[in-house]
This record gives sequence, C-alpha cells and structure tokens, in this order.
Amino acid sequence: MMRNQSPARVWFLIICCLSQLLQAGFSSVANTSLPEIAKQMRVGMDALQWVVGGYMLAVASLVGAAGPMADRFGRRTMLVIGNLVMVAGSVICALSPGISQLIAGRIVQGAGAAMMAPAGLSLLTSVYTGTAERAFAVMWWSVVGTVSLSSGPIIGGLIVHYLGWRYVFWLGIPLGLAAAIGAFAILPESRPAKPASLDPVGQMLLTLVLAAASFALIEGVRLGWTSVPILLAGAVGLGCAVLLVPIEARKKHPALPVRLFTNRGFSGPLLTAAVSSLALAGLLFLNTFYLQGERGLDASVAGFVTLPLVVGATISVFISRRAVAKGYARMTMLISGVLMVLGTLALWATEHAALSWIIVPYLIFGLGYGLIAEPISVMTLDALPASQSGLASSMISETRRIGQLLGTAIIGTMLGFAGGVSESIAFDDLGGWVWGFLTAMGVLIILFNVRRPPVTQPVARTGGPSPASGSHATATG
Repeated sequence: MMRNQSPARVWFLIICCLSQLLQAGFSSVANTSLPEIAKQMRVGMDALQWVVGGYMLAVASLVGAAGPMADRFGRRTMLVIGNLVMVAGSVICALSPGISQLIAGRIVQGAGAAMMAPAGLSLLTSVYTGTAERAFAVMWWSVVGTVSLSSGPIIGGLIVHYLGWRYVFWLGIPLGLAAAIGAFAILPESRPAKPASLDPVGQMLLTLVLAAASFALIEGVRLGWTSVPILLAGAVGLGCAVLLVPIEARKKHPALPVRLFTNRGFSGPLLTAAVSSLALAGLLFLNTFYLQGERGLDASVAGFVTLPLVVGATISVFISRRAVAKGYARMTMLISGVLMVLGTLALWATEHAALSWIIVPYLIFGLGYGLIAEPISVMTLDALPASQSGLASSMISETRRIGQLLGTAIIGTMLGFAGGVSESIAFDDLGGWVWGFLTAMGVLIILFNVRRPPVTQPVARTGGPSPASGSHATATG
C-alpha cells in the first residue's frame, strides 16, 4: 500500500504520525525519570504523580473542546498550534528550576497534546478517503500511538541514564518543531462546512470534576483524607458532577453526551477503553518504582525490561485488526481482558523472582493491551449513526485519557500509603493490593464484554469506514 502512495501523501502520513508519536509518547516517556527528579528536587510521591498526572489532566480536560475548535478554526492550524504549545511546554520542563515549574510545563505539554490528537486524525481521514487507503492510514496512526505510549519508558530510560532527565524534555523540542513546520508546509487546511458547536459550560464543569478528583486522590495521603482541602475538593467535584449531568442531558451538542451512555453498545466499549488505559498507565507508573526502587535497576535497564510489553502490544495490534475484520470485535476484547489478568497475576507471582522470569508476564500483558484499540473503535462507532462518528472518536480519546489520569493517581496513592510520601517505596508493605487492583481492571474488561449488548442503533454505515476506526467491519463479535 505504501508503494502505491505518492511522495506527498507519504509525507502527509509521516507528519500526522509524528504528531501522534509526540502526544502519545509524552504520556509515558517521563516515567523513568521520576526517581532522578525526586532525588534532585527532593520531592515526594504526590509531586511525582503531578508530573505524570498534570499532563494527562490537561489532555483529558481539553481534548473534548479541541475537536470542535479544530473544526471551527482549521485542523491544520490546530495541529500546528498544538505542536508549538508542546514545544513551549518542553522548554519549560527542561529549564524548570523547581517542581512547580516542571508540573506547569507538563500541563502546557498536555494542552498541546489535546489540540494535536483530534486534529491529526481528522486530517488523515479527510485526505485518505478510500476504504482501503483510509484503513491503511489509520492502522499506522494506531500503531504509532500504541507503540509510542508503551515504549516511552524504554526511550526515557536511555535518555535519563546517558544524558539526564532534562533531556527527556529537550527531545520534544526538535520533534515538535519538525512536526509543526512539516504540518504548515505539507498538510492542506481542512474544516467541515458546519463545524460542531462549543460547550464552554460543560467543558468547564468536566474540567473541575477531573481536577478536583485528581487533587483529592493525589494529595489525600500527604494532607490527610479528612483535611479541609481534601473535603473541599471532594465537595467541588461532587457538586460539579451533579450539575454536569442534567445540564449536558439538555444540550444538543454537549461536551459530555450523557444520554448516549444509556446505550450499552456505546458505553461498554468506552468503559473498556477507560479501564484498559487505567491499567496500562498504572502499570507503567508502578514499574518505575518497582524496577528502579525494589529491584535496584538503573533507568536504562529498567526501560529495556519492559521491551516485551512493547513487542507484545505491537504484534497484537495487527492480530486485532484481522480479528475485527472477520467479525470478532467483542471476542477480541474478551481475550484482551483475559491476557491482561494473566499478565498481571504472573507479574505478581514473579515479583521477587529472577529478572528473566518477568519477561513473559510483560509480553502477555502487552499482547492483551494491544488487542483492545481496534475493537473499541469499531464497536463504539457501530453503536451510533454515521453522522455521530466524530463525537464517538472524541469520546474514545477522552475516556482513554481519563483512564490514564486515574491510573496514575490511584496507583501513586496506593504507593504513597505503603512508602509514605518518600520516593523510596516499600514493596513488601504493599502486599497484594496494587497487583490485585490491576488484576481487577482486567476482570472488569471481561465483565464489560461477556454479554452481547442489545442493538439500539442501526449499524449500517455509508461512505466507507468510520474516521476513527479506519475499518469497514461492522460486526461486534
């Protein structure tokens, strides 16, 4: 397929995938630098959670608004701006004299990533319009996202070991500039004739809910669960959530389409997306302290230990695509949940075994995680009319980011209980709580997909494959 593309279209795909690599990779590339940051800046677990969670909070809060903004102001324009904002955030992080500036830089990076995600995918699907070529382009978009997210610890570990943690963020500057310049020079401007409406009230309420929940989870160990700031955060989050549901239910173009969640064919895959992302983000955050703290590995070796996870995820992305095309989307998600449970249980069982014993568990978990992206897209889009494909794509991205945010916050809080607020984590004190929690996430994926959801919307789609899935398969396995 690549040989049949013109050079201009090949460069088009490369630029879009480079932006995808940046916004997905920076979700995890900083993980292996956390112990060094803790030592140099003398900060505890809560601060390290904000280094990772601040990025994810910004993406989860803003990605829902970024799609309509890209439609209104131009997708190429939004992609260029997103890359430049990512570059600005990288500069702030690399030069940060203290933890507050580093966290602020990570939030700026997340804002840039939120702009890039919907704009890049929309540009791809506006140029690759044929069924086969769109499937080919979106497949590579998905592969780059999955591989860059899961391989972030490897790349970050090498950079931290040989250059230092600040160079993890310096790396984002040339890549972001190359993507921004390439997008401006090569990509055509694109916007729909009738852009979607913005929902600033709903977006503000959703952001407050996520920010309050993150603050309570991350700061609860340090401040105390009954302290005034934590109780106030809980009250703000709960109050905004109570307001959000009825307000969004009445809107024609809501930031959070709560009415659609009554459709189990729609809500099931989205819950699967959130839980699977929570499990991966939680595992990657845990790995940093497990491999470097408990096992005493340096950052580069700790990164390479997770290589089987990357290999497994890469292989299963292609397996998943074939399975979904044959009508086994739901079965693929069931198998994904089983593999993630088995992988986590095996990691738990080999927690203190020789290092070679944990290779297979990482491979099994990676195989499970890589299976899940394609069926989530197909099942979510098949549950809605073709006219709502853009909304479905945005919701998939948003729920994944929320899952990543919660995974980092929850696992970090559990580690904080075990090791206090020190970066030195006492794994023996954890017992099976952390591994048990991650295992439970795999069990939830199985439960979400055991029963076939009732068909509440017509699944016939016109005009080729959906923008998000890149597939013409409509079966739900």
